[in-house]
Amino acid sequence: MNATDLAQALAIARRAAQAGAKIAMNKRESLGRLVVEAKEITDYVTDVDRTAQAAIIAMIRETYPDHRILAEEAGAEGLGDPSSPFLWIIDPLDGTKPYVHGKDEFACIIALQENGQNIIGVMEAPAKNDSFWGTRGGGAFWNGKAVNGLRQTRDLDDAILCTNMGGKSRGTDKVMTITHPRCASLQNYGCAAVEMAEILKGRNDGVFFEGVHLWDVAPACLLIEEAGGRSRTELMDPKNPRGGVRCVASTQPIFEELCRFVFK
Repeated sequence: MNATDLAQALAIARRAAQAGAKIAMNKRESLGRLVVEAKEITDYVTDVDRTAQAAIIAMIRETYPDHRILAEEAGAEGLGDPSSPFLWIIDPLDGTKPYVHGKDEFACIIALQENGQNIIGVMEAPAKNDSFWGTRGGGAFWNGKAVNGLRQTRDLDDAILCTNMGGKSRGTDKVMTITHPRCASLQNYGCAAVEMAEILKGRNDGVFFEGVHLWDVAPACLLIEEAGGRSRTELMDPKNPRGGVRCVASTQPIFEELCRFVFK
């Protein structure tokens, strides 16, 4: 994809993410009437997820009907040409649990891959008035300004990290434990996109995940790399792109040590 085509795809991705975010914000005013279902014990889906995803896919397919699509909710299976090198990765409402509790930690996020490499990343967190976007080789942007560097983390002892604590905890239903690398603070916002956005803002230093999905992390991984950080994502089952992933994304100084903890 040349620069002109990349710019067009980015513009469409941004418009689609903004449309999804607008649906979430409009529905937020009537959370009491929100239709919430449990896909698993701790995994929710709402009518907002489905409505936003349908709108996003329709906008993308208007220009790119042959591109493949990997989306969190049902309805995107089999779309596009199986031989296309392009794959749109969509999470219409990352942070559904915070969203249904009336919190601000949710986002609409979209990535585009070419031959398995992230080339576009877009994240809209409307309740926080945050808009992030970027392209491979073109930098990362936050609310229109280039992200020219991340926090100058000294080491892990200096680092604020985020992880999906529920996915990594072990134990009984009454006592749960989690193993984590040493750090200044370990946090969990319930929304991977917002957690990774804090790295782009220079406020946090890294994330490490086990059991999240490609649609949770693909956009921000590209943006963090473009801002001077590093990322590594691996499918837990290489044959299942819809399955869980292990992921590390962080500032440069702590990346290798975080990887040694996650990718044992």
